[in-house]
Amino acid sequence: MRKHRYSTVVTIVVLLALAACGGSDKSGSSDTDSNAGDNSDDTVNNDTVNDAPLPAECALAPYTVFVVRDGESPAGSETFEVVGAAAVQIPLVPDAEQVLTAEQSFQQGETTDLLGYGLLFGDEVFGVDDVSLFGGYTPEQAGKSRGVVSIYPSTTTPLAVGDVVTPGRMEDLGMFTTLNNLGMDFKATPDEFMSYLNSIEGSVTVLGLNDEAICLDVDLRWQVSDFSSEATGTLTIQGIFTAPLAERTLPLG
Repeated sequence: MRKHRYSTVVTIVVLLALAACGGSDKSGSSDTDSNAGDNSDDTVNNDTVNDAPLPAECALAPYTVFVVRDGESPAGSETFEVVGAAAVQIPLVPDAEQVLTAEQSFQQGETTDLLGYGLLFGDEVFGVDDVSLFGGYTPEQAGKSRGVVSIYPSTTTPLAVGDVVTPGRMEDLGMFTTLNNLGMDFKATPDEFMSYLNSIEGSVTVLGLNDEAICLDVDLRWQVSDFSSEATGTLTIQGIFTAPLAERTLPLG
């Protein structure tokens, strides 16, 4: 019983923090997809140092991107200036049968290279010390906005430079939690909670990734609704997003 309650709590937190639960019509928004074997030592250990430089186009904030929500609740801008950004690292510990204890899951989460990433951005200043699995996803200043793009591997091979992440499910990864391997959200006010329809469209390309930062080329669209079955607009996020990496969060199994 304890193990199931632990996984459920972690799952709910990730859903809320990474905006993985769209509103109506079978929407999801943040997780993985792939073949996984057993639950014990099939993870990749984080023993090597990755200090490869990011490509020249991967500049840290400030930078300008396209973030527009049209329709009944318009927000964002075609020239949205990102002045704050940070990426949370979410360890993935496949455990579909729930055989791992919480301690075993935590231990594997500390060393595995099988990670998902939630890149948070906004037009207000914040950094790696201001984000976690539990917070950093809503704007703090009046008139400011924050968004997130999350990606997860589609196989048990860790994400790497050059990977193109397209919409998919994570059933084959061997996870107890099965969501989507792409997520996105945008909040123009702290109390704003958007509902999304159908599936995300587009892709995210990993342009750069090392021990300090991640760089993503984002081209995503998702229909917005008012918690009904009718679309009221579309959220579009496009551009090259770069963010320093925050500490690892709790593992997702």
